[in-house]
Amino acid sequence: MAKIYFHVDVNSAFLSWSALKHLQDGDVQDLRTIPAVVGGDEAKRHGVVLAKSGPAKKYGIQTGESLFAARAKCPGLTIVPPDFDFYVQNSKALIKILGDYTPDVEQYSIDEAFLDMTGTEALFGPPLTVAHTIRRRVKRELGFTVNVGVAPNRLLAKMASDFEKPDRVHTLYKYEIETKMWPLPVGDLFGVGPSAAKKLNSFGICTIGDFARLDRETATRMFGSRGETLWNYANGRETDTVTKQGSRDNSYGNSVTMPQDLPRPEDADATMLALCDSVGRRLRADGKTARVVTVQLVDNAFRRTSHQTTLPNPTNSTDRLYHVAAELMRQMWPARPVRLVGVSAEKTGEDNFEQMDFFTDAARTDKQEKLDRAADALRRKFGGAAVTRATLLTTSSRKPEALSAAKERDKK
Repeated sequence: MAKIYFHVDVNSAFLSWSALKHLQDGDVQDLRTIPAVVGGDEAKRHGVVLAKSGPAKKYGIQTGESLFAARAKCPGLTIVPPDFDFYVQNSKALIKILGDYTPDVEQYSIDEAFLDMTGTEALFGPPLTVAHTIRRRVKRELGFTVNVGVAPNRLLAKMASDFEKPDRVHTLYKYEIETKMWPLPVGDLFGVGPSAAKKLNSFGICTIGDFARLDRETATRMFGSRGETLWNYANGRETDTVTKQGSRDNSYGNSVTMPQDLPRPEDADATMLALCDSVGRRLRADGKTARVVTVQLVDNAFRRTSHQTTLPNPTNSTDRLYHVAAELMRQMWPARPVRLVGVSAEKTGEDNFEQMDFFTDAARTDKQEKLDRAADALRRKFGGAAVTRATLLTTSSRKPEALSAAKERDKK
């Protein structure tokens, strides 16, 4: 049976979801219809464009550029802060709808997912029919639009969903690769970043088709083993599963850019505790535990480093996550001051037991679990600020004030 995959991608997700939130709160202006962006707090160094509306795009505004630069292009630009709790709510609603069409839904990020639709034609009709059904249903029930890519593998489905937007369905079958994909800039190929695109352009390789027509050995010489993978991608072959490359759907993470550069790991302890508390709460809310803890740091020269460790037993305890993360942070602290701190809990599952040994303080573990449950219950009833750890009641120079603007990537 021929394989059929869909890639469903929310159009300008953060901007669309923020627009919905503002409309629900009584605003009469739909942010999607005016020059608008979702951006962080400039005063706390989150002053970058996270998402943009269609009208804002016409001014040349780019995701990732500074709000200062965006304002220069469009003086009347409307800027709204992100609301990640609302984004997660909409993401979950989307995944719930997609689950009505296949049990094989792989969430790739907060705003996109792959669906294995192989063998569902007898239930829902031809692929194009059901793709349009999903597109229309999401718009009708959730109030935002998606693109749906239809293809024989995940790679091509993802490439197809990036074609003309918004609110469209596109196919990319093998016989369509030469006409639909090969004319695109080589930088549009999945896995080809800006530096790789620049290198390819310097050799006169400007389109995906140019890269596909290279011989395999040349691609390998240019990029090592990764070159062969990219060459296969250019030819529409998914030798390495796309979700294996970039999937973050098994991870609960949070990161924050600090208001001031931090010279020592001790200066980041309060922030790390707040991040672990957020991650732990989300794990517990979903009945999940994690086996791997990863810490990432970015110094003030924008060099990114990360370390991870596998736990002997899975956990969702804030206390345990913090002590592991703090130790990793100390092991990897760079020579230059740090501007961003992040932590993620990965390889999650529903293993809610812990194997004890002679060195485990069972009483302390039980006490910590009860404290976490009590704090979670109070926060659900009275709001997130109802319970605050004493360690976080620090001086303003150390308090992680920027945490409220941290980009929580809830991938479930």
